[in-house]
Amino acid sequence: MENLGIKNNDCHAALAMTKSVQSGRSMIEMLGVLAIIGVLSVGGIAGYSKAMMKYRINKTIEQITLIAGNVRTFFASQRSYAGLYGTGTTLGDFYDDKTVINIIKKAKLVPDEMIEVVSDEKMYVRNTFGNTFYISGNDSSFQFTTIVPQEACIEILSENWANANATGMSYIDARSESNITTDLPSDVGEAVTICDSACKNDICWIGLLFK
Repeated sequence: MENLGIKNNDCHAALAMTKSVQSGRSMIEMLGVLAIIGVLSVGGIAGYSKAMMKYRINKTIEQITLIAGNVRTFFASQRSYAGLYGTGTTLGDFYDDKTVINIIKKAKLVPDEMIEVVSDEKMYVRNTFGNTFYISGNDSSFQFTTIVPQEACIEILSENWANANATGMSYIDARSESNITTDLPSDVGEAVTICDSACKNDICWIGLLFK
């Protein structure tokens, strides 16, 4: 009986030790899983951000191409783009010219997704980055002015704008600094150099001139 009691005690001790070992192993495994999940989450967030940036850049280029085509078509018979001249601020924060607002809205020059109507006399047009997108024109040309991140600046300048029937010049104005002009399209190296020197804190003011 005593031997049996000893054996039982030994069994209980062995079981307790086994549970302890199993418990410890499970905790290590859990920490390992959490570490893997953390790494995957960071990678997933970075990948998502990169994908969203690419989407917004492509969407911006698509919108520029579409709007340029719409403007050309609408004003084709007039041979003048003066009707696009608004009275917004220098950077084109908004339109406050009722005639221009009506032209943009009724002629469907800009996709509805870009338009934010404040009133009959005030309207914003925004790009995919949420920044204002301003259109202006004169007798012989029209221009788009907007703000994009530096990565988008490089992509836009090096885009093959021949596909959009866009000719003329592109300029980048970094706040109050002097304008930098280049023929379109720029090669990637030139686009990088221009955007590096013109953009400040990842903010680029881009102007695209269409003749």
